[in-house]
Amino acid sequence: MEERLAAPAYHRELRAHLESTEPELWRWFSESAHPTQEQIDQAELSLLKTCYRLDGDVHSALAGIAQVVAGKLGLDREIVLYQELNSDVRNARVLRLGDRIHIVFAGDLLDLLSVSEQEAVLAHELAHAHLHERDDRAFWVLDHMVHRMDEEPTAADAIGETARRLRLHTEVYADAISLEILGDQRTVVSAMVKVSTGLRNVDPDAYLRQARQIVESEQVASAGWTHPELHVRIACLAARATEAEDEIVRQLIDGPDDLDHLDLLVQLRLQQLTRRVLASGARVSAESAQYLRNVPELDVSTANLDTIERLTDDELAAATPSVRHLSGALLVDLALSGDDLEGVRQFEEEAKRLGVAEEFTKILNKATARS
Repeated sequence: MEERLAAPAYHRELRAHLESTEPELWRWFSESAHPTQEQIDQAELSLLKTCYRLDGDVHSALAGIAQVVAGKLGLDREIVLYQELNSDVRNARVLRLGDRIHIVFAGDLLDLLSVSEQEAVLAHELAHAHLHERDDRAFWVLDHMVHRMDEEPTAADAIGETARRLRLHTEVYADAISLEILGDQRTVVSAMVKVSTGLRNVDPDAYLRQARQIVESEQVASAGWTHPELHVRIACLAARATEAEDEIVRQLIDGPDDLDHLDLLVQLRLQQLTRRVLASGARVSAESAQYLRNVPELDVSTANLDTIERLTDDELAAATPSVRHLSGALLVDLALSGDDLEGVRQFEEEAKRLGVAEEFTKILNKATARS
């Protein structure tokens, strides 16, 4: 069960990246990620003022389900349930405050759902708490750090995109954990469709087919801001039963690496790709040494080429247009760094081998026309 509850691959990779590249900042957020008792008291008082607390015998069954689900997730905390006052927005959210976990329902959500569907929603919300409690709260630190960085007025677009993808991957993870707890895909899907539509009667199998039809017809990553689109969430949930789950989720949430849609991890991968392309060019001509000295941060030289992974034949052919353009431009720069026409032809052959011959030729023609 623990393996099935593992943190999302996106979170693990982003955590490793930030811990290694920003150790002091990570340490600071780790030490400041705990609210004071006064802050906890004020937050709980606010909940009492704005919500109806679901305690007493009338709500004991729902409270009991919540505690059982929490136990399955290893959350040894008191679970307190609320219904938000005067809210028409159908929603549920979770707050971790001190020794208690608070779940707030809004709108007519509870009235729409069967008991098992209520359990699915509870499991989804408690999955958020489970993720932020595990591994010494590392993923709470990650969430806090990324979103705090995104609030800065000077934050780069890549930070905002990282925060967005982190939210989407978190929601997909919570859906997956809900499925793990219930063991019934139809119930989880039914709960999600009811919450999204407001309908009391839905056919989960029909929406599974609908989601599959959309994904098969349109290979587009989610544009969601806080949550993925419903068909994306359902498709990710269906992928839970396959061996390709991580890859399918990555395709549906992140999409292919693209210079026009950078997050921190794509930046890192494209930096690594740039290094491999430059190394590929350096293997074509030793005259590239002078050019490579202009980018010392990439650590590419004729002396360390054997340590850099080689690009395979046609590896870049399926890349996005922006990545192919970047690769072609790098090879043109290397080709023109010397005065040897035969060397240019060798770079052209290398571009053809990698799958960016068209981009290489267009960029080369523009560059030589201006000279």
